[in-house]
Amino acid sequence: MLGAALTQVVIAAALRAMSFGTLTRAVRGGRPIFQWLLRGSETRVVWAITATGRRLGSFSTCLVRALVGELALSSPARALQVRIGVRRNGNGLDGHAWLVDGERVLLGDPVSDEFVVTAVWEHVGVVNPYNRGRAHPQ
Repeated sequence: MLGAALTQVVIAAALRAMSFGTLTRAVRGGRPIFQWLLRGSETRVVWAITATGRRLGSFSTCLVRALVGELALSSPARALQVRIGVRRNGNGLDGHAWLVDGERVLLGDPVSDEFVVTAVWEHVGVVNPYNRGRAHPQ
């Protein structure tokens, strides 16, 4: 669990200190370190990220948890996606990020069908940045 907490704090600090593009380039080289810190089965890694995330408060947002999960669990043979979406909330917008394997949500569940996907991130970078699809394609 220490690895999950440390990784979330590092990613949260990096998100606050640099642009998303710079963060993407920086974590590519560090992926083996993150995977070593968060080794174990998918179930164990997801549990560790979720459990430590509850204790980290504002350091562990849905985006931080999804990015950490992607770093730990994604591989060239299994490209997971971080999806970022928005939905209307009265006169404002709510944002949410979640990690998926195909259409199965690993982190960030439950995801309302009201969220419109605005960006999709994989270990190779951002793809379809303005995919205007629903959270769960029909």
